Amino acid sequence: MSTRSRIERGLASAIIPAPGLETPLPLLLPTYATQARTIAIENLPLDIQHAYRTIADDPKYAHFIRIPDRIIRCLDYFGINCNRASAKDRLLSYYLFIGVIDNALDSAHIETGRLVLEYLKTPLVCFDEACINSAERLVTETLKSKISEESYFSIQEKLGRLYQRVLRERGATSICELIRFRKAVGALTADVSYLLIRSSINREHEGLRRFMKEVGAVGCLVDSVIDLGADRRLGLLRFRPSIADYAQLIRHALMAGLRVLFAYPALFGLFLPAIIDNLRDRFGRRQPVASGRIVSDRKDQLARIA
Repeated sequence: MSTRSRIERGLASAIIPAPGLETPLPLLLPTYATQARTIAIENLPLDIQHAYRTIADDPKYAHFIRIPDRIIRCLDYFGINCNRASAKDRLLSYYLFIGVIDNALDSAHIETGRLVLEYLKTPLVCFDEACINSAERLVTETLKSKISEESYFSIQEKLGRLYQRVLRERGATSICELIRFRKAVGALTADVSYLLIRSSINREHEGLRRFMKEVGAVGCLVDSVIDLGADRRLGLLRFRPSIADYAQLIRHALMAGLRVLFAYPALFGLFLPAIIDNLRDRFGRRQPVASGRIVSDRKDQLARIA
């Protein structure tokens, strides 16, 4: 048996405990996510648990796995009482979902978004054998199992809008369009996270919701500053950014970031490590430059979907 402490365990330990010696559970029948008690990962068959743990332990998703703790710290800053265990569990499933789908969209599989929306059409959750062979399907079904009844269709609608914004972002023909769509993507992504944890907080909190959307928009601009060159090489842009475009993007990201920082100076100690963490993770897992064939395929997919 390993002597590592809980703190030293892998990334997935924050999501699902290590399997014990229990008899493997039978494959669950489809279960509604809208039931009062959501599905706990540790109650799923061991092969499903192993597949999910493998995804969560993948280093390329490390940045996404760390986001929930930062959101919980923001709840503390706003003095919001909530069920932190429930909120963190839901946020972990959501940001791992975002990481897996984002990776698929960046890997010449832009139509993955359409498949995910099909999975989300019903709150009926089904962890079947197909989940083991599809990371996208598994994280989507897991997310569905964490969404409360009152929020399900609102979240489904916003995820549909988010996918449309991503498509428009990929079709942007200027830096101005890219900035506008990136901010929209970030705000929508954060808004879904608020809806996801709303049932865990003691009351509606529009101040927190606005803050999360602002930070989400800034985060996406910072990501674009880091990734713009690689995005161009990978064929994710429909224009060739100039030096002036880079300067404009950096200016927008800096100004938006400073506005948030001046409004919430006590959170500086949270924002700066997040940016450093983002830089370290992004450069540490940089994908190789795509071939001309992959770039061409991705453009063809965008044209078919748009």
